[in-house]
Amino acid sequence: MRYSVIGTGGIGGYLAARLIKAGHEVAVLARGAHLAAIRANGLTMRHQGEEVQARPAVATDKGAELGVADVAIFAVKGQDLSAAIEAARPAVGPKTQVLPFLNGVEAPGILADAFGAERALIGVAHISSFIAEPGVIATAMPLADFLIGNLEGSQEDPRVAAIIAEFRAAGISTPDRQDLRVDLWSKLVFLASLAGTTAGGRCDMATVRATPQLWALFRTLAEEVHAVGVARGVALPSGSVDATMRHAEKVPGAVRASMAHDLAAGKRLELDWLNGAVVRLGAEVGVDVPAHATVTALLAPWRDGGGR
Repeated sequence: MRYSVIGTGGIGGYLAARLIKAGHEVAVLARGAHLAAIRANGLTMRHQGEEVQARPAVATDKGAELGVADVAIFAVKGQDLSAAIEAARPAVGPKTQVLPFLNGVEAPGILADAFGAERALIGVAHISSFIAEPGVIATAMPLADFLIGNLEGSQEDPRVAAIIAEFRAAGISTPDRQDLRVDLWSKLVFLASLAGTTAGGRCDMATVRATPQLWALFRTLAEEVHAVGVARGVALPSGSVDATMRHAEKVPGAVRASMAHDLAAGKRLELDWLNGAVVRLGAEVGVDVPAHATVTALLAPWRDGGGR
């Protein structure tokens, strides 16, 4: 297959390098110094002592230069998705599948609205990766799993099975799952709680766990996401909040959500895709989420950047 990667940061860069190394034709959309480095030296991906060097077939900041892909991978921040959709339209042909790896739970539906439900898939990334320097992607932890399903959460769809087969052949871990909708919401249960406490508290997970009020808030945030997901018809297990707390207990103390890092750097926040999304999606099904509403209010002044 021919792939386009829209957003060649930590997630998009990891996937692009793996796919190129496996012999696939890959076009990447990047910008600034990162794009210049990819054009000059190719893309480098470092994961747990492994280094992959790959040169995309196309590296550009113009969607019209990507060419039509079999699969268009969207790997941008939630607040950049609308612009990414417009930039990528030339790469999405009549048979192109669109596969998002974004935080939050709304990207599959947004892509379905933009390109048609018959083309949109669900993607869930479990990886900690980042741009270490222009042209270089690095991972911070061993886990690097990518889950793929159709909008009903199924992996039995032939379109999904074909992509999974190619990912696995490229050395990309793509586990079997029963219902990707559960995985999508389970990630939000953890990530919205992590973001709400580490960004809201301007602290790391060691501080969250050591501060009774923040640790209690973490659980309350998780419980609210779980309640919204269940109300929206997602088959989240009854013990998923407890599982989230056990996972949170083991997360390295230095960990902060990407939203906390963006807040400290004065960048735009994914607030409307995480805590704000829980408020919005909860209101649609009549579920009150006061903890997420409070976090959203406290961070709202910095939504568009500038907060330190």
